[in-house]
Amino acid sequence: MFLKRAFRPERRRWQRQWLNTSVHVFSDSLQLDARGVTLSPGGMSLVTLSNLPVGSQVDVEFLPPSSHETVRLSGTVRSRALYLYGIEFAMDAEQSKSQTARVMA
Repeated sequence: MFLKRAFRPERRRWQRQWLNTSVHVFSDSLQLDARGVTLSPGGMSLVTLSNLPVGSQVDVEFLPPSSHETVRLSGTVRSRALYLYGIEFAMDAEQSKSQTARVMA
C-alpha cells in the first residue's frame, strides 16, 4: 500500500533544511527564546511558548548549521499553528539577501 502512494512534486520556492537550534526572537516589546525547526533562504519555522501575532515584525538571531557566527535577520510572522510559527525573512534589503545565502551555504 505504501509503495503505491503517489508523491506530489515540490511546490515551495525554496527547499527547507531541518534545523534544531536555539533561536532568540526580538520584537518591539519583548525578547523570546525559541527552537528553530526548519530553515530556507526565504524564512524559518520555530517553536515558542509565547503569543506572536501574525503580521508582526520580528528579528531572529541564531547560529546557522556549519557556522561559528550568529546571524540576525529581520522577518514577518506569516503563520501560526499553536506554538509553531512561520517567519518570512525580509527580502527587500541587500544585506538580508547576502546573509540568507550565507546561512544556507
